[in-house]
Amino acid sequence: MTKEEIKYLLQRYDIAPNKLRGQNFLLDEEVLDYIIMKAKVAKEDLVLEVGPGLGALTQKLAAKNAQVVAFEIEDNFRAPLDKIEKLNSNTEIIWQDILTLDSKQWQAILAQKKFTHYKVVANIPYYLTGKFIQKFVSFDPVPDSLTLMVQKEVAERIEAKDDKMSMLSLAVKLYAKVEMLRLVPKKCFWPEPKVDSSVIHIFDIKKWAYPVEEKKTWQLIKRGYAKKRKKLVNNLLSDPNIEKKSLLEAFQKIGLDENIRAENLQASTWVKLAELLFKK
Repeated sequence: MTKEEIKYLLQRYDIAPNKLRGQNFLLDEEVLDYIIMKAKVAKEDLVLEVGPGLGALTQKLAAKNAQVVAFEIEDNFRAPLDKIEKLNSNTEIIWQDILTLDSKQWQAILAQKKFTHYKVVANIPYYLTGKFIQKFVSFDPVPDSLTLMVQKEVAERIEAKDDKMSMLSLAVKLYAKVEMLRLVPKKCFWPEPKVDSSVIHIFDIKKWAYPVEEKKTWQLIKRGYAKKRKKLVNNLLSDPNIEKKSLLEAFQKIGLDENIRAENLQASTWVKLAELLFKK
């Protein structure tokens, strides 16, 4: 959509962009075409979209004859999205916070539409990006892929080097592979945001297959990151179920310095640490 088209729609439906919700509308349609191309969207696909807004990406997905299920929480977009839904029989808008979607509800939607697989394709609102990605790389069922436009800073966090890991980069590395596709300058949006965006492709997503319980491993990771400035040892010892002797022995077996911080551990090292601490 052009800036004039966006302004017209906003005025027509009496909508004001919400900066807190990251409502910055993409002006460059070539980027939307690029995202769909990289996601390899075809008519036999079911696509989950998040935060469709005025529906620019939604309409392009629908034009591919894919089944589109879009989740939107902002009621001010109801009029334009209702119109898109009426014009496209292959599109359904669900008025719900995507973070409240659980496996049982999603499996029911897939069954109703006679699908077992799906792809996630979305221009993710900045405020929910991290939580959204962490949710879907470990969801049940996992998507075939996630092709997303995200804040550049988030993309850089996902791509973090092994000595500067975040919980988000760990989540991606533990479950999937990621490819950074392209930069999308802030000038491509209106209103213009303060930062650039990036298109990323998360693929080869697999269910937890490590020899240690998934829930316990994530509890360990979250405790390790609880206070980033503190040493990992001190953070983990805040758990009354972890004995100092056992923890230091585990560090020694793995070859970890006692002064190391959580961000310096690779994904595979967290799994080894969890194995040693939670072995039966």
